[in-house]
Amino acid sequence: MNSLAESLQLKLENCAHRALVPLETKRDFLEVSAEIVERVDPIFYSDPQTAATRALGLK
Repeated sequence: MNSLAESLQLKLENCAHRALVPLETKRDFLEVSAEIVERVDPIFYSDPQTAATRALGLK
């Protein structure tokens, strides 16, 4: 499985600047380079319903 940093880098390379990130991986942001952190807008979620709501910009 890819690390969070690798996933975020791949999203950036494909012109995505927002990323849905499971709340349980929030600690993994400590391992992500400052360059990536500055360029991505993480949207944390704890369950699928919250992920869908946030992805649609409803909350």
